[in-house]
Amino acid sequence: MANSKVGRRQVLRTGLLAGAAAAVGGRVLSGLGRADLLPAAAAASMTPVKGGTLKVAQVGDPPTLDIMASTADVVTNDTQGIFEGFFALDAKGNAQPMLATGARWSNGNLTLTLPLRPNVLFHNGAPVTAADAVASFQRWLRLAPLGTSAASAVKDVTATDAHTMVIQLSRPLGLLPVYLASANAMAAVMPKAILDKYGDKPVQEWIGTGPYMFKEWKPDAYLRLVRWDKYVPVAQAASGYAGRRAAYADTVEILPVPDANTRLAGMKSGEYDLAFSVPPDQYAQVKSTPSLRVAFLKPSEWFIFNLNKKARMFTDLRMRQAFRKALDHKPIMEAAFGPQEFWSIASPTIAYLAYEDDKTGADVFNHQDIPGAKELLKQANYNGQPIVWLTTKNYDYMFKGATVAKSQLEAAGFKVDLQVMDWATLVQRRGQPDGYEVFQTGMGGAPAIPPAMDAFVTNSWPGWWVSPARDEAMKKFEGSVSLADRKAAWSEVQRLFYQDAVAIKVGDFYDYFVTQNRVQGFTAVDYPPYWNIWLAS
Repeated sequence: MANSKVGRRQVLRTGLLAGAAAAVGGRVLSGLGRADLLPAAAAASMTPVKGGTLKVAQVGDPPTLDIMASTADVVTNDTQGIFEGFFALDAKGNAQPMLATGARWSNGNLTLTLPLRPNVLFHNGAPVTAADAVASFQRWLRLAPLGTSAASAVKDVTATDAHTMVIQLSRPLGLLPVYLASANAMAAVMPKAILDKYGDKPVQEWIGTGPYMFKEWKPDAYLRLVRWDKYVPVAQAASGYAGRRAAYADTVEILPVPDANTRLAGMKSGEYDLAFSVPPDQYAQVKSTPSLRVAFLKPSEWFIFNLNKKARMFTDLRMRQAFRKALDHKPIMEAAFGPQEFWSIASPTIAYLAYEDDKTGADVFNHQDIPGAKELLKQANYNGQPIVWLTTKNYDYMFKGATVAKSQLEAAGFKVDLQVMDWATLVQRRGQPDGYEVFQTGMGGAPAIPPAMDAFVTNSWPGWWVSPARDEAMKKFEGSVSLADRKAAWSEVQRLFYQDAVAIKVGDFYDYFVTQNRVQGFTAVDYPPYWNIWLAS
């Protein structure tokens, strides 16, 4: 990703649908996974009840409430209850119907027909039509990262009747329905009249089709959503972001609370029901508070050491392989993330859920071999010149992990120049290949979607992995309608990732959320929704 996923929450660092039941796999950004709850909740009714106000403490205000126009976490978190897209991702990373009833491929997979659910209403009472869907889709192509990525493949989009949208493609793009399922920078369907009024500027009238509707926003004070009583959910069981959505709380009140200590104090006192971005050093306090629960986000993302393959010493594959052989991942992850609950080194996979592959690369993942590293350095004629490592203390885990890795590398014969700078400077310097060998970052390992995996599927992201074989595999991955074919293509990308020693996946690490015991139905996904949550008495 152009900027590290680090800094998003500041927690640890901070063939679709042959019918409605069939789905293609995919994960957009990261997170969509199971929750581990610690400690066990106090006994509470598991029968959903309506009523009350769900109070959410988050790091700050959203910069906009236009979900299509921003990738900021707070925008997605705060507005996905207001807006809905054509599809949504389930707990296995598969796209499922939301406003579309399914997807029909034809014309050699160059035509995608999306029938829309009838009788869906916007929050202003107007019915949703294909004209609204077409205008929303066209705006998404212009504004959203996944949309701009897909735009080059889209020849035309039309409304063939009041409830049918047809997309004509210039090349196969089997991932398009998965792109349309992304919660982040969502392809939200909004009224055409509002989009005509605001164009590509952020909309200022927040009217969607979701279970909650916008009520009031006072920046630096609160954002208030209320239940939309005319909402009709899809007829599927809830799973991840997909399936049935129910607004149980009368009101959702989202409060900007920038200070982490204040968020924690408010959770301990019962002032807030749900808190985001609670730092890991507060985990022990949360865990020891009987009224609170911890929900770990697994899978979440992974810690990588990204290697410069465009210039300097790491253009030599043997040098990159020696770097990999020198490392023992466990001490690095322990130093970076602390308690075992926050990390894992169990799998070499560079994608989760639908594309998870625990085998490819396992023969080299976390296999420290100091003699082997020394032999490779000798073969590469390494003369002891320091490798330059860009790191930062802005994200504590980055510096701690780099420091442990430095000592391991030096034990294998490397000399390491660890250069510490602020994150903004590091982001600027990592784009200059003549200045370094390695930098570290956090990466959403889940997506397996090209724009979200720039480090592995483009030539231009810092690290500069040029590979015709990877390009061919990605062409198959992105174009195929078949999930099985996409899985095979992504495993080939993973094989090449390890073969070429593109970067070092050190391990997986996890975000966590904090809820009151009275909060029931909470799902730990990357952008936790406020639907299907209720307050037990």
